[in-house]
Amino acid sequence: MPRELSTGLVIAGAYADKLRRTLFAQLRDIVKQNKEFAKEIARASAEVNRMLFYILVDKLKADKGDVVRIRIQYDVEDDKIKWYYDTLRIEFFRRVPDEEVEKIVKETIKERLEEVKEQYAEVAAVKEEKRKEVKEVEEKKEEVKEEISIPEKPEIDVKSLVTDVIPIGETMDGGLILELKGPNEENIGIASIEQRAGTYVAEAIVLPKPREAYKMYVKLSGTLEDYKEEPKKLIDELGKSKPVKLSVKEAREILKAKMESIV
Repeated sequence: MPRELSTGLVIAGAYADKLRRTLFAQLRDIVKQNKEFAKEIARASAEVNRMLFYILVDKLKADKGDVVRIRIQYDVEDDKIKWYYDTLRIEFFRRVPDEEVEKIVKETIKERLEEVKEQYAEVAAVKEEKRKEVKEVEEKKEEVKEEISIPEKPEIDVKSLVTDVIPIGETMDGGLILELKGPNEENIGIASIEQRAGTYVAEAIVLPKPREAYKMYVKLSGTLEDYKEEPKKLIDELGKSKPVKLSVKEAREILKAKMESIV
């Protein structure tokens, strides 16, 4: 029954040495009995390696850094190694130059980074908010029930909660800060509008009750100028968002940061 030689995955520049060493390893028992047989192994290795050179270098134009795996069957008859070339199989993996990979990496980051960050920003923000809430619960045991109560879908009707929106200033990045008013004309929160990856997004913080706070985040259908001219359009947009419950302390810190961003 024919034996099979396999080089395993090896760089193209080293296939000849790997094949020869593998063949010697497979036939070492014969060499122990007949020292002259080592010359036959060297001859047979050179033969098949010459054929592989024609295929890999001349035909496939393999580079030394490319990776190959070579398989071929053979027999030993009358102290001679006979290759079955019809069983020769070559797996060829071409190496992409470092410069080309680096170029593609930089181009893709430039083209897609903002899109990817925008796509996953809201998910990451929710996870971070939950982590901070758990930490605050541990620090303030007396507020455990309040801090860990994070409804999956908070019962909050934005359109009935926010009755008026008033622009109060712009940010250094060209964004817009707006005051959110409730049914009694009281200030119940702040919203900011800014551009991300070619799309305008709004982030709102509302405190409808003394011990209750929510954050809303939504992609907008209009431009910054639309909301400057008709601020109340923002109410309908926020109504499409999914409110996330915050601790009152964290909500107030975010409100403070938004007010400080006004130029």
